Amino acid sequence: MEEQSTTVKDGVTHINWDVARKHRFAYNVVPPRPADWPPDVTPVSISGLVLIGIDEKTNELFWDGKRLITEKRFTDYERRLAAIGLFIAGVGVSATVVQAWAAVAALP
Repeated sequence: MEEQSTTVKDGVTHINWDVARKHRFAYNVVPPRPADWPPDVTPVSISGLVLIGIDEKTNELFWDGKRLITEKRFTDYERRLAAIGLFIAGVGVSATVVQAWAAVAALP
């Protein structure tokens, strides 16, 4: 009989962490990964899903107790686009300030 990573006793789920860690990857699937995945990436098994955790205070994601770093870095194109947008916004604010100053200066 295959080892189980979880058992339920009296309505409470008990996790055998050693078994969950031993069977964390799905090695018995065909094909072993989608064609567009990197060759070293392996799918997570159903037993391995118990190794994913979330910090309740910060909502950070963890895999087997190690924090997963998820970040979005802007590409050069996105940075240039943001810089151009900031420049245009600055010109607009400057024009508004000049127009307001001219309107106040024109008051009798």
